[in-house]
Amino acid sequence: MERRTLVRLLGAVTVGGVAGCATQTDNGDQPSPSPTNAPTATPTETQMATETDTPTSEDESAITGLVTVPSEDSVEATAERIRNDIENSPLTLMTVVDHAANAASVDEELPPTKLLIFGNPTVGTPLMQAARSVAIDLPQKMLVWDDGGQSKVAYNDPEYLAQRHGIETQTQRLKQISSVLNQLATGASQDQE
Repeated sequence: MERRTLVRLLGAVTVGGVAGCATQTDNGDQPSPSPTNAPTATPTETQMATETDTPTSEDESAITGLVTVPSEDSVEATAERIRNDIENSPLTLMTVVDHAANAASVDEELPPTKLLIFGNPTVGTPLMQAARSVAIDLPQKMLVWDDGGQSKVAYNDPEYLAQRHGIETQTQRLKQISSVLNQLATGASQDQE
């Protein structure tokens, strides 16, 4: 596939170009680097993050809408505990993505990093009925990773997702989802006080 076709399919061709991106010429010639002073579209709020806005490993809590908790166990043990808790609940485990294994498959290194994807249509469907766009964030995801020897667990804050998608009528359901996600992340049982 020609680079020009690939760039077009990926949506990187822009009028006037973006600094550092290739742009297609009007006459169909090969793409050329765009000048750094070329006009660009105004970025959306989501696109405005810069390298300085990216949290360091000690600052995940600064990521809007992400709840992060430490785990005393290894990534493998934590992910296995969460997996067992999901499988012994009304939730359905859809898959576990082992990002470290995927990195190793292309001769790259990544500390242990696992993503569990799970859900319950009885709970998620009413959210999607309230705002179809929330489907981009469902099913639920829980990330378990090694951060310099410390295992951590993160998930999307349901209240943040409600704000993001304009869901205003599901307060009780969102509280229940928050409680379940917290229990999964921390290993706390509902029976504990």
